[in-house]
Amino acid sequence: MRKGDSSSKFAILGALSLKPASGYDIKRFVASSIGHFWNESYGSIYPILKKLAHEKLIQAQKGPQSGRDRVVYAITQEGEKALREWLLLPPRTEPFRSEILLKLFFARRSPANISATHIQETKLAEERRFATYAQIKEQLIRQHVDHPELPYWLMTLSYGRHRSEAVVAWCNETLSSLAKLQKVSKPKRSTEMKRGTK
Repeated sequence: MRKGDSSSKFAILGALSLKPASGYDIKRFVASSIGHFWNESYGSIYPILKKLAHEKLIQAQKGPQSGRDRVVYAITQEGEKALREWLLLPPRTEPFRSEILLKLFFARRSPANISATHIQETKLAEERRFATYAQIKEQLIRQHVDHPELPYWLMTLSYGRHRSEAVVAWCNETLSSLAKLQKVSKPKRSTEMKRGTK
């Protein structure tokens, strides 16, 4: 592995280590599996495939598709070796970006109910995601019960489920804090004003 190699390169090598696939197949695989924690666009997949083929880590072969030929890529022995070497390296620290946290950090400049709405939407999205993870787990176990890679797939799925649980708990805590801020920010009538109305 050369210094500076993109992790995307190994995401695609990993996909091809499971079975030969076209660029379209890889995109579908990403969307339905590792897409929950790693995303690749069509615009990035094809240049990477070309680069991998140039490096002889994969090889192109023709495959039939509805009466016409398509290009299917298969990982080579060199590609398998490069993938194994990459797996031995410690993972690089990825920069963390979150727009909801960025907005919340500067949220004193907007009404608390606006932030509360953003947090509520985040909570609902994570609850839907958690339900999706449960369905995926059931489907994986049903369809791949004897697959040797199933335990590893379930480990990555478990991370997503735990993350969603944690985010929902954080949303509930934050909504409670924002509700208190809303009460504090409401104008209160002073004792003198109350006396003046008697």
